[in-house]
Amino acid sequence: MTADVSAPAIPAIPRPVMGLAGRIAVGLLMLLGIGALAGGAALVAKPDGSVMQMPLSLLAGSPFADYSIPGLILGGLFGLGSFAVAFLGLRSWRLAPFLGFAIGCGQMIWIVVELAIIKELSILHPICFGLGLAIAAASSTWGWPTFQRWRATRG
Repeated sequence: MTADVSAPAIPAIPRPVMGLAGRIAVGLLMLLGIGALAGGAALVAKPDGSVMQMPLSLLAGSPFADYSIPGLILGGLFGLGSFAVAFLGLRSWRLAPFLGFAIGCGQMIWIVVELAIIKELSILHPICFGLGLAIAAASSTWGWPTFQRWRATRG
């Protein structure tokens, strides 16, 4: 007699279904990506803030001497990062909804920290915060069925 020592097969994490919430999340991620790439490029091209008419005095008390590092973060994380997550979503990657949720939450945190640093409010702040909130909400709705199916496989 020999005992069966093979491990039980672990079910694969299901892929997200691209329903309405997924399409909304991907569309909003692309919108954020366009705006963040444009803003990041403008800040990196002219780190003195002149392209966006933002004086360096707004950065007083912050760890930044000019807008180059914030521009790189904006363009890299929220620009390229949003496009990457949108692409992964279109390819039905398992983590896409969860990465979309992270981008949305990160966008909201970015706006709150930016407001704490510059201490000035523009019309773009509530719009960008709302965009982050909408991405997080759509990504949650998109990813929830995948999460539930994954949990069901865990026994």
